[in-house]
Amino acid sequence: MLPAERHQAILNRATESGTVRTTDLARHFGVAEETIRRDLDLLAKRGLLNRAHGGALAPSAGLPELSQHEREGLQAQEKQHLASLAAALVSEGETILLDASSTALELAARLPAGLKVVTYSLAVTERLASRQDLELVQLGGTYEAKGRRFSGLITENAVLSLRIDRFFFSGRGMDLDRGVSEPNPDQARLKSLMLRHASWSCALLDHTKLGLRSDYFFARPSEIDAVVTDPGAQPFFRGKSSTLPFRVSW
Repeated sequence: MLPAERHQAILNRATESGTVRTTDLARHFGVAEETIRRDLDLLAKRGLLNRAHGGALAPSAGLPELSQHEREGLQAQEKQHLASLAAALVSEGETILLDASSTALELAARLPAGLKVVTYSLAVTERLASRQDLELVQLGGTYEAKGRRFSGLITENAVLSLRIDRFFFSGRGMDLDRGVSEPNPDQARLKSLMLRHASWSCALLDHTKLGLRSDYFFARPSEIDAVVTDPGAQPFFRGKSSTLPFRVSW
């Protein structure tokens, strides 16, 4: 079977069932799982599938919320690239807010000294706990084990009591018309509040999230000051950068 024929067969199966799994496809087509992963990555880049941990979803199936562990295993190289770019945007003496995304966790590992770091992510707190050259503020609230994060009224009131110079966040997808979205309504509401409260905001989005929509939009393009992504995003932004309300870095 030619690759193009296999791609169409994968799309047919995704349309019929809503989701496809890498292991099942490899067994069905008699090819290596790495071959299927490349197929799914290519189809996702073309906007024909939504990539997910262990497989992919038809665009009509929506984007599910992944656990912290699942998110950490996706696009590791891209996240390292994004984190390096984002770390260069902060200055000594600033107060920065990091969300509970796996990309923000990668950024935490690259932060320079002399910052106050505010977060509601337990993983970020653990990553920075030994840093003596930073001031670390953990926002409390109702703990949610899947995302290893806090949320709720206590979290919202706590962040409003602090000055936030820069807010770094991610999401499950970004649409150039409607903005950044989340599958979790509580997270969408919390990030929307933080976005309005911060003096400056930056979306950390690797190229696989561009053009995708999840259920709850929380950040309109006009509310974002910068988007940090990777070189794979260039086709998505080609010819559009000059008309966007935010700065794009890759």
